[in-house]
Amino acid sequence: MTVDQAVLDWFSLSPSAKPRPEEPEPELPPAAPPPLTAVLRHASPTERERLLEDHVCQEIGRVLNCPPEAVDRNQTMTDLGVRSMTGLELQRRIAGVLTVEPELTFVLSAPDTGTLARYLDRLLTPSKAGTEQRDIADPATT
Repeated sequence: MTVDQAVLDWFSLSPSAKPRPEEPEPELPPAAPPPLTAVLRHASPTERERLLEDHVCQEIGRVLNCPPEAVDRNQTMTDLGVRSMTGLELQRRIAGVLTVEPELTFVLSAPDTGTLARYLDRLLTPSKAGTEQRDIADPATT
């Protein structure tokens, strides 16, 4: 033990030593929400579709620079204002989050956000892969 340590110990053990004020615990940043793909794995089919449609509306809002609530879920992508460049950006945003590659032609021609959400669900679900175009392209079959 060095002299410096002995002096420090004496001050900390001395009856006249004032107790140290307790330092507050450092606040941890709030935990990040789990990625959408993790949430989708544990969701029911109905909940998956709702989550995917909400995500589609958020991404459309980002590419069109409007709030997601302003996206009319019943309009076609073209009527919403999604054209070739914004469609490409929408496709890249969806691919980045969901790690699937939706076809740009389907993104641009989707009749509404629900149909696009169902298409994405089929891309994400291995047992449904390969059926996404045939089943979803005609809204009457869904």
